[in-house]
Amino acid sequence: MTVHQDRFPLVLLPGPDTPVAEVSGLVRALPAALRLVVLRPGTEASTPPGPPEVLARQVRDAGVSGPFAVHGWGTGAHLGLALAGVFERALGRAVCTTLFVSDAVAPGRTTTSPAPADVRRTVTESRLVVCTDRTSAGSDGAGLRAWCRHSTSGTEFVTLPSGPRAARAAALSRLIAARLLPAAGRPSATRAARRVTAPVPGGDVVAGSAP
Repeated sequence: MTVHQDRFPLVLLPGPDTPVAEVSGLVRALPAALRLVVLRPGTEASTPPGPPEVLARQVRDAGVSGPFAVHGWGTGAHLGLALAGVFERALGRAVCTTLFVSDAVAPGRTTTSPAPADVRRTVTESRLVVCTDRTSAGSDGAGLRAWCRHSTSGTEFVTLPSGPRAARAAALSRLIAARLLPAAGRPSATRAARRVTAPVPGGDVVAGSAP
């Protein structure tokens, strides 16, 4: 799989507005069975992140040569979608198995830092897991549901608990571990994440939605 055969790679893509503490908190909370590759494209809002092909090269340079997953915050999630598409087009199959999304409506649904047209058109075979809290699920329901259009393998919507940053990081870590790691390797703690099964504005049931 990679030069680190015993650990599954997870690429972390913060957006320009993602606090460093948010990223470092998740890094500390994630299990050692995941090999983390943290990329910071365009760390300032005025700095363009560059084309996704550059990110793909950075992922390869980090020793990732097989299946991996991505977690993106904000516009980092849009870049994660583009990154999955780059690998898919190059190899003719899905290499990014799962794209986790935090704090982001779908490309084309944001009024600030609009995603490029090629990202808005990207449809991947990667499974999408869109993480929200109760506030964003209620106010941005239609924008969140639009992620379903970007995956042929289905989109799952998960509500994470609000609270202190450390508690949110722990809940997100448990969710990621549950989706990526074999049952024997998962932390034994009860998952705090809860799948959404209630209607949101603009749609019906959003849990496990498929395009």
